[in-house]
Amino acid sequence: MHTKYNLHLTDTQGTRIAVYDPYSSKLFWKDNGEDLIVPEALDYKEVEKVSPTSPVGKVKNLQKIKIQMGFACNYSCTYCSQNNQRALQKDTAQETLAKVPSFLMKLDQWFDGGTDALGSGVHLEFWGGETLLYWDAVEKLARALRLRFPKIKLALFTNGSLVTKEMTEAAAEIALHFIVSHDGPTFNQDRAKDPFEIPVQSDNLKHLFNRLNPLKLISFNATISPKNYSFIKIRKYIADKLGVDPKLVVLTHDLATPYDSAGMNYVANPLLRRELVNDIFADMLKQYPFELGVGKVDVILHDFFESLRTNRSSSGVGQKCSMDLPTSIAVDIDGNVLTCQNVTAKGGHKIGHIDQFHDVKLNTAFHFSQRQECVQCPVVQICKGSCMFLTDKLWEGACDQHFTWGLAYLALAFYLQTNCYLTKIEGNAIRRPGETIIEVIRLES
Repeated sequence: MHTKYNLHLTDTQGTRIAVYDPYSSKLFWKDNGEDLIVPEALDYKEVEKVSPTSPVGKVKNLQKIKIQMGFACNYSCTYCSQNNQRALQKDTAQETLAKVPSFLMKLDQWFDGGTDALGSGVHLEFWGGETLLYWDAVEKLARALRLRFPKIKLALFTNGSLVTKEMTEAAAEIALHFIVSHDGPTFNQDRAKDPFEIPVQSDNLKHLFNRLNPLKLISFNATISPKNYSFIKIRKYIADKLGVDPKLVVLTHDLATPYDSAGMNYVANPLLRRELVNDIFADMLKQYPFELGVGKVDVILHDFFESLRTNRSSSGVGQKCSMDLPTSIAVDIDGNVLTCQNVTAKGGHKIGHIDQFHDVKLNTAFHFSQRQECVQCPVVQICKGSCMFLTDKLWEGACDQHFTWGLAYLALAFYLQTNCYLTKIEGNAIRRPGETIIEVIRLES
Protein backbone atom coordinates (compact mmCIF):
# COMPACT_ATOMS: atom_id res chain seq x y z
CA MET A 1 0.00 0.00 0.00
CA HIS A 2 1.34 3.41 -0.97
CA THR A 3 2.28 5.88 1.75
CA LYS A 4 2.04 9.66 1.96
CA TYR A 5 4.84 11.52 3.71
CA ASN A 6 5.02 14.56 5.97
CA LEU A 7 7.99 16.66 4.91
CA HIS A 8 9.30 19.04 7.58
CA LEU A 9 10.51 22.20 5.83
CA THR A 10 12.36 24.63 8.04
CA ASP A 11 13.63 28.18 7.63
CA THR A 12 14.40 31.07 10.00
CA GLN A 13 10.66 31.52 10.68
CA GLY A 14 10.14 27.96 11.87
CA THR A 15 8.89 24.67 10.41
CA ARG A 16 6.01 24.06 8.06
CA ILE A 17 4.84 20.62 6.95
CA ALA A 18 4.15 19.64 3.37
CA VAL A 19 2.35 16.42 2.45
CA TYR A 20 3.90 14.53 -0.46
CA ASP A 21 2.52 11.51 -2.28
CA PRO A 22 5.33 10.23 -4.54
CA TYR A 23 3.01 7.79 -6.31
CA SER A 24 0.61 10.42 -7.63
CA SER A 25 3.12 13.31 -7.45
CA LYS A 26 0.75 15.40 -5.32
CA LEU A 27 2.32 17.97 -3.00
CA PHE A 28 0.47 20.40 -0.74
CA TRP A 29 0.82 22.30 2.54
CA LYS A 30 -0.67 20.37 5.44
CA ASP A 31 -2.07 23.42 7.23
CA ASN A 32 -4.20 24.84 4.38
CA GLY A 33 -4.19 22.21 1.63
CA GLU A 34 -2.70 24.58 -0.97
CA ASP A 35 -0.52 23.10 -3.69
CA LEU A 36 3.16 24.00 -3.54
CA ILE A 37 3.32 23.71 -7.30
CA VAL A 38 0.12 24.29 -9.27
CA PRO A 39 -0.25 21.12 -11.34
CA GLU A 40 -1.29 20.74 -14.95
CA ALA A 41 -2.36 17.13 -14.74
CA LEU A 42 -1.55 15.03 -17.77
CA ASP A 43 -2.43 11.47 -18.63
CA TYR A 44 0.51 9.07 -18.57
CA LYS A 45 0.63 5.75 -20.30
CA GLU A 46 1.42 3.07 -17.78
CA VAL A 47 4.68 1.22 -18.30
CA GLU A 48 4.71 -2.54 -18.37
CA LYS A 49 5.74 -3.70 -14.91
CA VAL A 50 8.29 -6.34 -15.72
CA SER A 51 9.06 -9.27 -13.43
CA PRO A 52 10.18 -12.89 -13.94
CA THR A 53 6.53 -13.93 -13.84
CA SER A 54 5.40 -11.05 -16.06
CA PRO A 55 8.09 -10.72 -18.74
CA VAL A 56 8.18 -7.95 -21.33
CA GLY A 57 9.14 -8.40 -24.99
CA LYS A 58 11.02 -6.07 -27.34
CA VAL A 59 9.88 -4.22 -30.45
CA LYS A 60 11.63 -3.40 -33.72
CA ASN A 61 11.02 0.35 -33.48
CA LEU A 62 13.85 0.63 -30.97
CA GLN A 63 15.02 3.92 -29.48
CA LYS A 64 18.00 2.68 -27.46
CA ILE A 65 20.42 -0.03 -28.60
CA LYS A 66 23.43 -1.23 -26.61
CA ILE A 67 25.87 -3.53 -28.39
CA GLN A 68 28.06 -5.59 -26.08
CA MET A 69 31.33 -6.08 -27.97
CA GLY A 70 33.02 -8.27 -25.36
CA PHE A 71 34.15 -8.25 -21.75
CA ALA A 72 37.91 -8.06 -22.20
CA CYS A 73 39.41 -5.15 -20.29
CA ASN A 74 42.88 -3.81 -19.50
CA TYR A 75 41.70 -2.52 -16.10
CA SER A 76 40.26 -4.23 -13.03
CA CYS A 77 38.28 -1.47 -11.33
CA THR A 78 37.19 -2.55 -7.87
CA TYR A 79 33.63 -1.29 -8.25
CA CYS A 80 33.08 -2.48 -11.84
CA SER A 81 29.59 -3.78 -12.58
CA GLN A 82 31.09 -6.45 -14.85
CA ASN A 83 33.59 -8.04 -12.46
CA ASN A 84 31.45 -11.09 -11.78
CA GLN A 85 30.72 -11.55 -15.51
CA ARG A 86 34.13 -11.12 -17.07
CA ALA A 87 35.28 -14.75 -16.96
CA LEU A 88 32.11 -15.91 -18.70
CA GLN A 89 32.90 -14.21 -22.03
CA LYS A 90 36.38 -14.45 -23.51
CA ASP A 91 36.10 -13.53 -27.20
CA THR A 92 39.26 -11.98 -28.61
CA ALA A 93 39.22 -8.80 -30.66
CA GLN A 94 39.79 -10.80 -33.85
CA GLU A 95 36.94 -13.21 -33.06
CA THR A 96 34.62 -10.26 -32.48
CA LEU A 97 35.72 -8.59 -35.72
CA ALA A 98 35.01 -11.79 -37.66
CA LYS A 99 31.38 -11.75 -36.44
CA VAL A 100 30.60 -8.23 -37.67
CA PRO A 101 29.39 -9.19 -41.20
CA SER A 102 26.88 -11.70 -39.81
CA PHE A 103 25.68 -9.21 -37.21
CA LEU A 104 25.06 -6.56 -39.88
CA MET A 105 23.36 -9.02 -42.21
CA LYS A 106 20.76 -9.87 -39.56
CA LEU A 107 20.12 -6.29 -38.46
CA ASP A 108 16.81 -6.00 -40.33
CA GLN A 109 15.42 -8.92 -38.32
CA TRP A 110 15.20 -6.83 -35.16
CA PHE A 111 15.63 -3.12 -35.99
CA ASP A 112 13.50 -1.00 -38.31
CA GLY A 113 15.76 2.06 -38.45
CA GLY A 114 13.80 4.49 -36.32
CA THR A 115 10.91 6.77 -37.16
CA ASP A 116 12.13 7.38 -40.72
CA ALA A 117 14.25 4.25 -41.34
CA LEU A 118 17.28 6.58 -41.32
CA GLY A 119 18.02 6.29 -37.61
CA SER A 120 16.13 9.35 -36.34
CA GLY A 121 15.41 9.17 -32.63
CA VAL A 122 17.72 6.22 -32.05
CA HIS A 123 20.73 6.13 -29.69
CA LEU A 124 23.17 3.26 -30.28
CA GLU A 125 26.04 2.63 -27.88
CA PHE A 126 29.07 0.33 -28.08
CA TRP A 127 30.14 -1.26 -24.81
CA GLY A 128 32.94 -3.44 -23.43
CA GLY A 129 34.79 -4.48 -21.22
CA GLU A 130 37.11 -1.85 -22.55
CA THR A 131 35.43 -1.02 -25.84
CA LEU A 132 38.62 0.18 -27.55
CA LEU A 133 40.12 -3.31 -27.27
CA TYR A 134 37.54 -4.11 -29.95
CA TRP A 135 38.17 -0.92 -31.94
CA ASP A 136 38.49 -2.59 -35.37
CA ALA A 137 35.09 -4.22 -34.94
CA VAL A 138 33.55 -1.04 -33.51
CA GLU A 139 34.84 1.08 -36.38
CA LYS A 140 33.60 -1.39 -38.99
CA LEU A 141 30.16 -1.53 -37.38
CA ALA A 142 29.97 2.23 -36.87
CA ARG A 143 30.85 3.02 -40.48
CA ALA A 144 28.29 0.54 -41.78
CA LEU A 145 25.61 1.84 -39.44
CA ARG A 146 26.34 5.45 -40.38
CA LEU A 147 25.87 4.63 -44.06
CA ARG A 148 22.61 2.75 -43.50
CA PHE A 149 21.19 5.10 -40.84
CA PRO A 150 22.72 8.55 -41.38
CA LYS A 151 20.65 10.16 -38.59
CA ILE A 152 21.41 7.63 -35.87
CA LYS A 153 23.36 8.79 -32.79
CA LEU A 154 26.42 6.63 -32.16
CA ALA A 155 28.47 6.52 -28.98
CA LEU A 156 31.00 4.35 -27.18
CA PHE A 157 32.23 4.05 -23.61
CA THR A 158 35.94 3.85 -22.84
CA ASN A 159 38.30 4.20 -19.90
CA GLY A 160 40.44 6.44 -22.11
CA SER A 161 43.69 4.49 -21.73
CA LEU A 162 43.86 3.17 -25.31
CA VAL A 163 42.81 6.23 -27.31
CA THR A 164 44.93 7.02 -30.37
CA LYS A 165 44.94 9.97 -32.72
CA GLU A 166 43.79 7.66 -35.53
CA MET A 167 40.74 6.66 -33.50
CA THR A 168 40.00 10.32 -32.87
CA GLU A 169 40.04 11.17 -36.56
CA ALA A 170 37.82 8.21 -37.38
CA ALA A 171 35.36 9.24 -34.65
CA ALA A 172 35.18 12.77 -36.05
CA GLU A 173 34.53 11.40 -39.54
CA ILE A 174 31.84 8.93 -38.42
CA ALA A 175 30.29 11.27 -35.80
CA LEU A 176 30.94 8.75 -33.05
CA HIS A 177 30.57 10.19 -29.55
CA PHE A 178 33.29 9.20 -27.06
CA ILE A 179 32.17 8.89 -23.43
CA VAL A 180 35.32 8.70 -21.33
CA SER A 181 34.90 7.09 -17.94
CA HIS A 182 36.93 9.07 -15.41
CA ASP A 183 36.42 9.64 -11.68
CA GLY A 184 38.69 12.62 -11.25
CA PRO A 185 40.98 12.73 -8.21
CA THR A 186 40.23 9.15 -7.00
CA PHE A 187 41.05 7.44 -10.31
CA ASN A 188 44.31 5.84 -9.13
CA GLN A 189 42.74 4.52 -5.91
CA ASP A 190 40.04 2.37 -7.47
CA ARG A 191 41.10 1.66 -11.02
CA ALA A 192 44.63 1.74 -12.42
CA LYS A 193 47.16 4.39 -13.34
CA ASP A 194 45.37 7.50 -14.48
CA PRO A 195 45.85 7.84 -18.28
CA PHE A 196 46.31 11.58 -17.72
CA GLU A 197 49.50 10.69 -15.82
CA ILE A 198 50.92 8.74 -18.77
CA PRO A 199 52.42 11.35 -21.15
CA VAL A 200 51.48 9.61 -24.41
CA GLN A 201 47.93 8.90 -23.30
CA SER A 202 47.50 12.35 -21.81
CA ASP A 203 48.51 13.83 -25.16
CA ASN A 204 46.05 11.53 -26.96
CA LEU A 205 43.22 12.47 -24.60
CA LYS A 206 43.90 16.15 -25.12
CA HIS A 207 43.84 15.61 -28.87
CA LEU A 208 40.58 13.65 -28.52
CA PHE A 209 39.00 16.48 -26.55
CA ASN A 210 40.25 19.31 -28.76
CA ARG A 211 39.09 17.51 -31.91
CA LEU A 212 35.70 16.23 -30.72
CA ASN A 213 34.55 18.93 -28.31
CA PRO A 214 33.74 21.49 -31.05
CA LEU A 215 31.66 18.73 -32.68
CA LYS A 216 29.87 17.98 -29.37
CA LEU A 217 31.14 14.41 -29.60
CA ILE A 218 32.89 13.98 -26.25
CA SER A 219 31.82 13.82 -22.62
CA PHE A 220 33.11 12.32 -19.39
CA ASN A 221 31.30 9.98 -17.03
CA ALA A 222 32.22 9.59 -13.36
CA THR A 223 31.25 6.81 -10.99
CA ILE A 224 30.39 8.55 -7.75
CA SER A 225 30.37 7.02 -4.29
CA PRO A 226 30.48 8.12 -0.64
CA LYS A 227 34.19 8.90 -0.98
CA ASN A 228 34.00 10.66 -4.34
CA TYR A 229 30.83 12.64 -4.98
CA SER A 230 31.84 16.21 -5.73
CA PHE A 231 31.04 17.02 -9.35
CA ILE A 232 32.88 20.31 -8.87
CA LYS A 233 36.14 18.55 -7.91
CA ILE A 234 35.82 15.83 -10.56
CA ARG A 235 35.09 18.29 -13.34
CA LYS A 236 37.89 20.64 -12.30
CA TYR A 237 40.37 17.77 -12.11
CA ILE A 238 39.55 16.65 -15.66
CA ALA A 239 39.58 20.23 -16.97
CA ASP A 240 42.96 20.91 -15.35
CA LYS A 241 44.42 17.80 -16.96
CA LEU A 242 43.05 18.88 -20.33
CA GLY A 243 44.16 22.48 -19.81
CA VAL A 244 40.69 23.91 -20.48
CA ASP A 245 37.97 25.84 -18.69
CA PRO A 246 35.83 23.45 -16.57
CA LYS A 247 32.72 24.84 -18.28
CA LEU A 248 33.84 23.10 -21.48
CA VAL A 249 33.83 19.67 -19.83
CA VAL A 250 30.51 17.85 -20.10
CA LEU A 251 30.27 15.51 -17.11
CA THR A 252 27.64 12.86 -16.43
CA HIS A 253 27.64 10.28 -13.67
CA ASP A 254 26.65 6.84 -12.50
CA LEU A 255 26.21 5.93 -8.86
CA ALA A 256 28.41 3.08 -7.61
CA THR A 257 26.09 0.08 -7.27
CA PRO A 258 27.00 -3.29 -5.71
CA TYR A 259 26.94 -5.99 -8.38
CA ASP A 260 29.16 -8.23 -6.24
CA SER A 261 30.53 -8.37 -2.70
CA ALA A 262 33.41 -6.02 -3.56
CA GLY A 263 30.91 -3.41 -4.70
CA MET A 264 29.33 -3.42 -1.23
CA ASN A 265 32.42 -1.55 -0.03
CA TYR A 266 31.18 1.50 -1.96
CA VAL A 267 27.69 1.56 -0.45
CA ALA A 268 26.84 4.38 1.93
CA ASN A 269 26.68 3.25 5.55
CA PRO A 270 23.05 3.75 6.69
CA LEU A 271 24.32 4.81 10.12
CA LEU A 272 26.23 7.68 8.52
CA ARG A 273 23.55 8.55 5.97
CA ARG A 274 22.52 11.90 7.40
CA GLU A 275 26.06 13.28 7.40
CA LEU A 276 26.63 12.12 3.85
CA VAL A 277 23.30 13.53 2.64
CA ASN A 278 24.24 16.89 4.17
CA ASP A 279 27.63 16.86 2.43
CA ILE A 280 26.17 15.88 -0.96
CA PHE A 281 23.42 18.50 -0.61
CA ALA A 282 25.94 21.24 0.23
CA ASP A 283 28.26 20.30 -2.62
CA MET A 284 25.46 20.31 -5.20
CA LEU A 285 24.10 23.60 -3.88
CA LYS A 286 27.47 25.22 -4.60
CA GLN A 287 26.80 24.61 -8.29
CA TYR A 288 23.61 26.66 -8.36
CA PRO A 289 22.50 28.02 -10.78
CA PHE A 290 23.11 24.67 -12.42
CA GLU A 291 24.91 24.56 -15.73
CA LEU A 292 23.97 22.00 -18.31
CA GLY A 293 26.58 19.29 -18.37
CA VAL A 294 27.52 19.12 -14.68
CA GLY A 295 26.70 15.65 -13.42
CA LYS A 296 23.01 15.17 -14.08
CA VAL A 297 21.84 17.58 -11.39
CA ASP A 298 19.88 19.81 -13.74
CA VAL A 299 18.29 16.84 -15.52
CA ILE A 300 17.26 15.10 -12.29
CA LEU A 301 15.81 18.27 -10.77
CA HIS A 302 13.93 19.17 -13.95
CA ASP A 303 12.43 15.67 -14.10
CA PHE A 304 11.34 15.84 -10.46
CA PHE A 305 9.72 19.26 -10.84
CA GLU A 306 8.02 18.02 -14.00
CA SER A 307 6.59 15.09 -12.03
CA LEU A 308 5.02 17.56 -9.59
CA ARG A 309 3.83 19.93 -12.30
CA THR A 310 2.05 17.14 -14.17
CA ASN A 311 1.03 14.92 -11.23
CA ARG A 312 3.00 12.13 -12.86
CA SER A 313 1.89 8.75 -11.58
CA SER A 314 4.64 6.33 -10.61
CA SER A 315 2.81 3.75 -12.74
CA GLY A 316 3.97 5.72 -15.78
CA VAL A 317 7.64 5.65 -14.78
CA GLY A 318 10.07 2.99 -15.97
CA GLN A 319 13.40 1.98 -14.50
CA LYS A 320 16.10 4.64 -14.38
CA CYS A 321 18.23 2.68 -16.91
CA SER A 322 15.21 2.37 -19.28
CA MET A 323 16.29 -1.18 -20.21
CA ASP A 324 12.90 -2.47 -19.05
CA LEU A 325 11.20 -0.72 -21.96
CA PRO A 326 10.24 -2.62 -25.12
CA THR A 327 12.05 0.08 -27.13
CA SER A 328 15.42 -0.56 -25.42
CA ILE A 329 17.64 -3.53 -26.15
CA ALA A 330 21.07 -4.90 -25.28
CA VAL A 331 22.55 -7.40 -27.71
CA ASP A 332 25.96 -9.02 -28.06
CA ILE A 333 27.92 -9.59 -31.26
CA ASP A 334 26.55 -13.16 -31.46
CA GLY A 335 22.98 -11.87 -31.57
CA ASN A 336 22.08 -12.88 -28.01
CA VAL A 337 19.64 -10.47 -26.39
CA LEU A 338 20.63 -9.61 -22.82
CA THR A 339 19.10 -8.09 -19.71
CA CYS A 340 21.49 -5.17 -20.17
CA GLN A 341 24.97 -4.42 -21.48
CA ASN A 342 26.71 -5.35 -18.22
CA VAL A 343 25.87 -9.06 -18.31
CA THR A 344 26.69 -11.98 -20.59
CA ALA A 345 24.56 -14.58 -22.30
CA LYS A 346 26.33 -17.27 -20.27
CA GLY A 347 25.50 -15.91 -16.84
CA GLY A 348 21.74 -16.42 -16.73
CA HIS A 349 20.92 -13.15 -18.46
CA LYS A 350 20.23 -14.31 -21.99
CA ILE A 351 16.61 -13.38 -22.69
CA GLY A 352 16.47 -14.51 -26.31
CA HIS A 353 18.18 -14.27 -29.70
CA ILE A 354 17.66 -12.00 -32.67
CA ASP A 355 16.95 -15.06 -34.85
CA GLN A 356 13.78 -15.60 -32.79
CA PHE A 357 13.12 -11.96 -32.03
CA HIS A 358 9.42 -12.38 -31.29
CA ASP A 359 10.30 -14.84 -28.54
CA VAL A 360 12.56 -12.38 -26.69
CA LYS A 361 11.27 -11.83 -23.15
CA LEU A 362 12.81 -9.79 -20.35
CA ASN A 363 12.23 -12.24 -17.50
CA THR A 364 15.30 -11.49 -15.40
CA ALA A 365 14.31 -8.15 -13.92
CA PHE A 366 11.89 -6.41 -11.56
CA HIS A 367 10.15 -3.09 -12.15
CA PHE A 368 10.35 -0.99 -9.00
CA SER A 369 6.62 -1.45 -8.40
CA GLN A 370 7.46 -5.08 -7.60
CA ARG A 371 9.87 -4.10 -4.80
CA GLN A 372 8.69 -3.70 -1.20
CA GLU A 373 11.09 -0.82 -0.59
CA CYS A 374 10.07 1.14 -3.68
CA VAL A 375 6.33 1.18 -2.99
CA GLN A 376 7.06 2.70 0.41
CA CYS A 377 9.67 5.25 -0.58
CA PRO A 378 9.54 9.06 -0.69
CA VAL A 379 12.26 9.31 -3.37
CA VAL A 380 10.92 6.75 -5.85
CA GLN A 381 10.24 9.44 -8.49
CA ILE A 382 13.93 10.39 -8.32
CA CYS A 383 15.56 6.99 -7.83
CA LYS A 384 13.35 4.99 -10.22
CA GLY A 385 14.32 1.68 -8.78
CA SER A 386 18.11 1.37 -8.79
CA CYS A 387 19.26 -1.78 -10.66
CA MET A 388 16.38 -3.86 -11.96
CA PHE A 389 18.00 -7.31 -11.76
CA LEU A 390 19.74 -7.28 -8.37
CA THR A 391 18.26 -9.34 -5.54
CA ASP A 392 18.87 -10.17 -1.87
CA LYS A 393 21.82 -8.44 -0.14
CA LEU A 394 23.07 -6.79 -3.32
CA TRP A 395 19.63 -5.29 -3.92
CA GLU A 396 19.48 -4.05 -0.32
CA GLY A 397 22.87 -2.38 -0.76
CA ALA A 398 21.83 -0.81 -4.06
CA CYS A 399 18.60 0.44 -2.48
CA ASP A 400 20.49 1.99 0.46
CA GLN A 401 22.91 3.69 -1.93
CA HIS A 402 20.24 5.20 -4.17
CA PHE A 403 18.08 6.19 -1.21
CA THR A 404 20.95 8.24 0.20
CA TRP A 405 21.45 10.17 -3.03
CA GLY A 406 17.70 10.43 -3.55
CA LEU A 407 17.34 12.18 -0.19
CA ALA A 408 20.02 14.70 -1.16
CA TYR A 409 18.24 15.47 -4.44
CA LEU A 410 14.86 15.70 -2.71
CA ALA A 411 16.28 18.14 -0.14
CA LEU A 412 17.87 20.19 -2.91
CA ALA A 413 14.62 20.32 -4.89
CA PHE A 414 12.63 21.56 -1.90
CA TYR A 415 15.26 24.11 -0.94
CA LEU A 416 15.15 25.58 -4.44
CA GLN A 417 11.35 25.55 -4.46
CA THR A 418 10.65 26.88 -0.95
CA ASN A 419 13.98 28.24 0.37
CA CYS A 420 13.48 25.85 3.29
CA TYR A 421 15.57 22.93 4.48
CA LEU A 422 14.06 19.46 4.44
CA THR A 423 14.89 18.44 7.99
CA LYS A 424 12.72 15.38 8.50
CA ILE A 425 10.44 12.93 6.67
CA GLU A 426 7.64 11.06 8.47
CA GLY A 427 5.46 8.24 7.16
CA ASN A 428 3.80 5.00 8.20
CA ALA A 429 6.67 3.16 6.53
CA ILE A 430 9.82 4.36 4.81
CA ARG A 431 11.16 1.57 2.61
CA ARG A 432 11.31 -1.13 5.30
CA PRO A 433 9.10 -2.13 8.24
CA GLY A 434 9.75 -0.19 11.43
CA GLU A 435 11.34 2.82 9.74
CA THR A 436 8.91 5.73 10.06
CA ILE A 437 11.14 8.79 10.51
CA ILE A 438 14.18 9.90 8.49
CA GLU A 439 16.26 12.86 9.64
CA VAL A 440 17.57 14.70 6.58
CA ILE A 441 19.27 18.12 6.68
CA ARG A 442 21.02 19.05 9.92
CA LEU A 443 20.55 22.82 10.27
CA GLU A 444 23.57 23.36 12.50
CA SER A 445 25.78 21.96 9.70
